[in-house]
Amino acid sequence: MITILYAGNYKAADGILISLLSMVKHTDAPLNVICLTMDLSEMNENFRPISKSFSAYMDGILKSKNPNSKFTAADMTEEFKKNLSNSVNLNNRFTPYTMLRLLADKMDLPDKFIYLDADTVINRDISLLFDIDLEDNELGVVKDAYTLNPKYFNAGVLLVNFNACKKSALFERAREIVNKKRLLYIDQTALNKVCSKRIMLSDIFNSKNVYYPDIVVHHFCDVRKYFFHRIKPWEVDLVKEKTDVYNDVLDDYSLRKNQKQWEY
Repeated sequence: MITILYAGNYKAADGILISLLSMVKHTDAPLNVICLTMDLSEMNENFRPISKSFSAYMDGILKSKNPNSKFTAADMTEEFKKNLSNSVNLNNRFTPYTMLRLLADKMDLPDKFIYLDADTVINRDISLLFDIDLEDNELGVVKDAYTLNPKYFNAGVLLVNFNACKKSALFERAREIVNKKRLLYIDQTALNKVCSKRIMLSDIFNSKNVYYPDIVVHHFCDVRKYFFHRIKPWEVDLVKEKTDVYNDVLDDYSLRKNQKQWEY
């Protein structure tokens, strides 16, 4: 079974739906999908968790492809308040939900898992990423497209050797950094600082530029001047103006959204 982690509030639901619709299209293996979420509505009315309705709906989608797959929402509210509520990065261009991946060590997870941002579209079998042997390295990562540093990676796609990360206290040390030092890219920069054992993977596993058939994970992050200019997968019409390769997945997403089969 392949374990996949996402993180976000209720606004991440559209991205997660598209990401998983594209994943089940290409992947036959059973999927254990966990969305890290939390309720910080006392801080901001939009900081509401992924809904139970959406979780049940996603569980049904996964099981329709493979009955052994499952989707769960993990409420990390208390762990966040214990470990990150005093972070100097709470008021940042990114929401606090971006830091939830740094709480992975507070969960009971398998030896290996994949973390994906919600603005990813899967173009080939996700097993191609999961099956990579990390040996004793903590993370399998892809160089960030917008830096000259060949070792600085983008944290939107992570292949995680959980045993190695626990031994090195990777996530705990990253939390210490984001709690004390204000960072532009918060958890991404913190993980880059503390991860000493990494495998740099091909950009087919975290591609942010022009589409090409070999892509496994297409990441629609804030690319500024490249092919997808600040376009997110759920901006269906804008994506279709650029490419038709995801039309079937996006049409499926649009139909499901219009049917309103879940509540945010």
